[in-house]
Amino acid sequence: MRFLLILAVVSSCLVSTAGVQAQSSQSREARIAAAKQAFAVGTRAYANGEFRTALTSFQRAYELTGSPDLLYNIATVSDRMRRDEQALDAYEGYLEARPKSADREHVESRIDVLRAAIEARRRAELDAEIEARSAAIEAAARVKAERPLTEHVGPGPGPWITIGVGGAAVVAGAVLVGLGQRDKKSVESAVPGSSYSMVEEMADRGPRRTKAGIALMAVGGVGVLGGAIWQLTGGHEEAVPEVSIGPTGISVKGTF
Repeated sequence: MRFLLILAVVSSCLVSTAGVQAQSSQSREARIAAAKQAFAVGTRAYANGEFRTALTSFQRAYELTGSPDLLYNIATVSDRMRRDEQALDAYEGYLEARPKSADREHVESRIDVLRAAIEARRRAELDAEIEARSAAIEAAARVKAERPLTEHVGPGPGPWITIGVGGAAVVAGAVLVGLGQRDKKSVESAVPGSSYSMVEEMADRGPRRTKAGIALMAVGGVGVLGGAIWQLTGGHEEAVPEVSIGPTGISVKGTF
């Protein structure tokens, strides 16, 4: 009932203002007409429980007229929508403009309730943030306690390159040994009447190929063995970066 009475008072003020200003300014008359229309829409919307529309309409009427009484309507609708900060601002603006209003006691009581609700919500948000930070710090401490302080860093691709080159040398040496042995068998199984020069060439070439193949296989074997030992024993220990969570945020420590 108190809200409807304020609506009636504001409506009367708008009509009176519109009548006076119509004699001096056409633009003023248009603003008053628009404000009356917005006010009517807001009144119907509030009665139907359409608070969003009511709030928008009352705000529009206030923008057009600057009537302090509309602040009461804006505050009441915002209060119903649980827009506490907006309702508090509107109630305080209303009392500032209407310090001797008959409903001052009621408005002041709503202001006290809204201030308490806003403070309680802010305190709950702060407590939730503190709790979340504490949980994050505890989780980081558990992770730090469970993981090693250092980690092994491998020697990189060097050992695998050495093993690859050594393996290729072993294969090449085996091929040469095979060719040398083929030349040797060809000399030993030469049929009578074979070309002497050809037999002589194979007899000379076979041992060379065999020796070169054995040498390559030896070098390649050393490379494979050395690369394997390098891979197994190479590398170094490096400090694990430490992540810490404090009151100012997350920080990372360590070397890379």
